[in-house]
Amino acid sequence: MEFLKNIPLKDKSTFRIGGEALYYIEPQSQSEIMAAINFAQQEHLPVFVLGKGSNVLISDAGWPGLVVNLSSSFSKIKWNDDCVEAEGGSLLNTLINQAIDKGFCGMEELAGIPGTVGGAVIMNAGAFNMTLSDTLQSVWVYDYMQNRIVEYNTGDMGFGYRTSRLKGKEAIVLSALFKFSKRCPKQTLHSLRQEILQKRKLKQPLEYPNCGSVFKRPPGAFAGTLIEKCGLKGLRVGDVEVSTKHANFIVNRGEGTATDVRKLIKRIQVAVFESFGIILEPEVIFIGDYDEPLLEIDKDEGEK
Repeated sequence: MEFLKNIPLKDKSTFRIGGEALYYIEPQSQSEIMAAINFAQQEHLPVFVLGKGSNVLISDAGWPGLVVNLSSSFSKIKWNDDCVEAEGGSLLNTLINQAIDKGFCGMEELAGIPGTVGGAVIMNAGAFNMTLSDTLQSVWVYDYMQNRIVEYNTGDMGFGYRTSRLKGKEAIVLSALFKFSKRCPKQTLHSLRQEILQKRKLKQPLEYPNCGSVFKRPPGAFAGTLIEKCGLKGLRVGDVEVSTKHANFIVNRGEGTATDVRKLIKRIQVAVFESFGIILEPEVIFIGDYDEPLLEIDKDEGEK
């Protein structure tokens, strides 16, 4: 197991933005994950668990601790009849494609969502009428603050819209078990997958680096619609801009920085709040330190 130093994270993010990691490792087993965390704790280093780098914005200053990348080697998928166990670093789309090829229904509408199974579990990834929690049975998690492996059933996970009990916690998804209760004609599933992928291609700016949806859907509205009504499509800060194809996407036109993205997010928040009285809550996860404060929702007292 080799710890690398001062590794650029820019190419490990779908945004193609970010500074360096002080330490970086790609563990191949559960024991190596635990050893890496032990090293970080002994050196008093903060830990960031990276998958495919989607849905995150990494600070220009990088990460002043250890980055644990699971997507490179910790990615086994094992089937047993209508059940499948996927390691945390396995690609969500690989799992979806395998389920479709076997004729199992329940994940097909998630086709095209980037990222790993671990990240998708934590965020309760969803699209159209499906979420990952629909087929999830249990999750094995390494709680590295308590140095123990915990199994959570679906009912224990506190799933909600783009959230779970693991979001923001110092824990690593080691593996997840899924069970499919229904079969569908394979051709039907393949056709639906192609239809969904085509919709994503037409409606989303996949030709530019991005982090996916920037904001969560506010109650009773759609973030992209509100942003578009504010006339913000094409709004640019530095080399990043609000997509002209889908207003809830920010794209990197080449040399964008995390600082530029953060400033653009703040400008969007202010414009939408001034027009509609709604504070858009970011779906993207901010990694590292930032100077630009954002508008926040007070969960107890409302928006402010």
